[in-house]
Amino acid sequence: MKKLLLSGLCVSLTVIFASLGVAQTHVGNAAPPYHAFIWDSVNGMQDLGTLGGNNSYAIAINDGGTVTGYSDITGNARTHAFVWTATGGMVDIGATVPGGGPSEGLAINSAGNVGGTLTRRSNNLASPAFWSAATGWQAKGRDRGDQRNYAFGINDSNQLTGQLYVFGDVVHAFLWDETTNTITSLPTLPGGLHTVGNSINNLTHITGTGSASDSLFDAIFWSATGGTQDIGRLNGSDYTAGVWINVHDEVVGLNGNLEGFYWSQATGMLPLQTLGSNLSPAFGINDSGVIAGYSSIGTLQHACIWPDHNSAPVDLGTLGGSGSVGRAINNSGQVAGYSLVP
Repeated sequence: MKKLLLSGLCVSLTVIFASLGVAQTHVGNAAPPYHAFIWDSVNGMQDLGTLGGNNSYAIAINDGGTVTGYSDITGNARTHAFVWTATGGMVDIGATVPGGGPSEGLAINSAGNVGGTLTRRSNNLASPAFWSAATGWQAKGRDRGDQRNYAFGINDSNQLTGQLYVFGDVVHAFLWDETTNTITSLPTLPGGLHTVGNSINNLTHITGTGSASDSLFDAIFWSATGGTQDIGRLNGSDYTAGVWINVHDEVVGLNGNLEGFYWSQATGMLPLQTLGSNLSPAFGINDSGVIAGYSSIGTLQHACIWPDHNSAPVDLGTLGGSGSVGRAINNSGQVAGYSLVP
């Protein structure tokens, strides 16, 4: 099931590293290092630093400009989730994980609460997780003999979505609800076996990917009233995933060739323009329709924004290294991501 994990952070990072021409495939390796960044149109790209190790990755940003992600800690022994603010800098929230295992912050809502993953050091298995300043870390769901259980999305009602391995190599998208403290597997596509939830909006609508009757993976849209819907397959790829959904039910995402798309009920699936090559993976869209991701400039890949889904991408540059990735965008137009540094 390696293909499923293109929607998961660890393997998507591996694919992105390859497209950037970077030899490393896991955090904690030697140079070249990546640093988390925040970008805005006035100040440009700002290096957020690390938690003492070589690498850091900003994965999500809320409308207040608070960023979450994960970083190598001192000695690169493991990764810890962090929360970054302009006033407080990068704060290690992974240091509070029970048992001291690795953690990743993968989503953040308007209250600053985080969805992500925790790995138990005792058995090296991962669980979806929720963090808030008031409660600390809470593991949600099961760790069914697999290291790839994540909460990829959170909304302002503290509902989570992500992926859970339910038995063997079968993975299901889930919806966790804080009010009822229940976790529900989402239905598959007709004839399909697997689903993954990547993003959830404040309408409790979810996008992600799911296997179809031909065993290939298509982008999906889920709602309580409409169930799990197949919203398309980009350019005939055997893997297409919705990565982010905004409040207007506009979805952006990518396929296995790292080509990006925009989808809405009105337009269907539309490919995004590039900076020069065929690469245009999209990871975020704000409520104004501005999209964040990356594309190619010459032989290099740079973080970029698309002012709308019909526009050419705007190059955001790097932190001085040869490549960068835009992972999220908020309603103020701030972008969070990571860049190679010199």
